[in-house]
Amino acid sequence: MFIDIHELERDRLVFAEEFPSGRIDLGKEVSQAELLQAEGSAELVASEIHLQGQLRTAVEVSCARCLEPVRQRVDKEFDLYYRPVKTIARNEEVQIDGAELEIGFYHGNGLLLEDVLKEQVLLDLPMKLLCRPDCQGLCPQCGQDRNVVNCGCPPDARQDRWAPLARLKK
Repeated sequence: MFIDIHELERDRLVFAEEFPSGRIDLGKEVSQAELLQAEGSAELVASEIHLQGQLRTAVEVSCARCLEPVRQRVDKEFDLYYRPVKTIARNEEVQIDGAELEIGFYHGNGLLLEDVLKEQVLLDLPMKLLCRPDCQGLCPQCGQDRNVVNCGCPPDARQDRWAPLARLKK
């Protein structure tokens, strides 16, 4: 759905959109696992698009340690402002304050709701997601999943690099 500033000049836009699983491309590392539902409104405030609403979905990412798929719920409210990119397209350096860090920018006559939702889903995810808190991860020598099998590989030599410091602690 395209949010057009010319339509917003006439009237506020209320939306309730659904995007089927896989419709929004979230990149190589994240996939949309179920229906994404978004509802909210958009209005023009001066030359800024004010977009507010909420979204709900679930995504699938790989565990940061063992690479098994992990499903993560995303249920988020958003309250965003977007300015025309031409307001900052200057040759000189411009200093911005903290409040302006929360402002996005749009090109041309508006923005795609799908792009806004993609950004909000990705921002809501943790940096590293684990399948479970005690995940053992993959063996650095043979590559087997330590959650499934005890491979019996000797400890990694890099683990011993801290041994001299451990002796100092005693």
